[in-house]
Amino acid sequence: MLKEMDCTDSQVRKILSPVSGELSADAVLQLNLNTKYGADLNEIITDAKQRGGAVLVVNLAADDVCSPINEYLAASMKDKIDAALKAVAQAAGAQEIYIVKPADVDYAPAGVEGKPADADAASAGAEGKSAAALAGVKVKTVETGRSLVLREESALYHMIETGELRSCPLEKEFPSQGYQGKPTVVADAETLCRIYEAAQPEYVESKLIVVSAAGESRIVEVKTGTSLLTLLTECGMKPQKSVLIGGVTGEFIAKDQLDQKTVGPCADWDSVSVYGEKDCLADVTRQLAAQANKESCKKCVLCREGTWHFAAYTQDITDGKAKKDDLAMILDIGPLIQTGAFCSFGQKMARAVVSSVEQNRTELEAHFIKKTCPAGVCKAFAKLVIDPSKCTGCGDCVDECEEDAITGKKKFIHIIDTDLCENCGKCVKVCEEDAIVMQDGTIRVPKKPVKVGKFK
Repeated sequence: MLKEMDCTDSQVRKILSPVSGELSADAVLQLNLNTKYGADLNEIITDAKQRGGAVLVVNLAADDVCSPINEYLAASMKDKIDAALKAVAQAAGAQEIYIVKPADVDYAPAGVEGKPADADAASAGAEGKSAAALAGVKVKTVETGRSLVLREESALYHMIETGELRSCPLEKEFPSQGYQGKPTVVADAETLCRIYEAAQPEYVESKLIVVSAAGESRIVEVKTGTSLLTLLTECGMKPQKSVLIGGVTGEFIAKDQLDQKTVGPCADWDSVSVYGEKDCLADVTRQLAAQANKESCKKCVLCREGTWHFAAYTQDITDGKAKKDDLAMILDIGPLIQTGAFCSFGQKMARAVVSSVEQNRTELEAHFIKKTCPAGVCKAFAKLVIDPSKCTGCGDCVDECEEDAITGKKKFIHIIDTDLCENCGKCVKVCEEDAIVMQDGTIRVPKKPVKVGKFK
């Protein structure tokens, strides 16, 4: 599970405070909040209450893989989620509750008062055990995989009904219209926690953010309105390259524009990824495009074709096979997808790739113009070389090489002929000095054997 970042400054605070008591339905109806996906919570709950027979859907399956906020909160803030869930259900007059979650997220609502679930739910095995329900309310758990497409309400409802990931046309005749045309309130774990917090005295709006750097991810709570630069400074981070906010559906922010971007309460701020010199932003972009292609429900032409082409273009970049026209094509088709894709997933995944081309163009172009990966990450450019600062001229690698690709003699820095080398790695295993490494040209080597210690 995510660990909390150790920050005590004014903007970046400890994670949400513990539960301090029950939350009333009346308190929920007084709140003026949006869900993290942008829906007007008060309008929807009020409308659902007036129409009767409402449905409450708790969506725990829409996290990006790099920001498992629902999973974190389900494990660490269950009491707060339970209290808010109960209050929202009462405020909306919910008659059914659906918990949509991945199998590895351990959450079932508890602590709700009233009679047990009705006979149908009680006899439904695992479904009936998911909660002590509100009086007469059915509670059902629907297990699914994680998908950003499930941020779209239509896809969420289709998953509950059929188990299939598919975004569908959804036209509302009234604000709360949702699952099977019934009045429906949708909330995720963070929104439920925010509902609980907002009903407390001296509430200050905040956002949970997963901050990642150097392969490590931590979760922090940040006051909304805080600049991205302040957030990273208080977390002790100094970006060396552009910063990615929001993961697959986010955007890259230039290093010199971090003070102009402020934290908001929406899902676009679920994650902040910081990169250093050893990170290849071409490879990061390739991974984003590949994940978008994998997660797309493929029902919308623009998203289906767009994610496929983005994945292909970015793969070519990291393979050194791309052309300048490919970057131009991304910049041409990206805005069309952002405008015309059916759901927010398709629109926003295009933004991530387009912003990478805009902010990281020099690094991307190096891969197919200079035929090198500046960070030494992309394997297409990697070759075995002998680091002249470590080679002792022992000759072990020369004896081991079956291709006669290594030249050198005792006490001379050895050299690998990359045209003959098969990258088998046998020489790496016999080198006791760890002088033979896989890299992309960032280590300068002599053109012919030079005495050990003489190469500058």
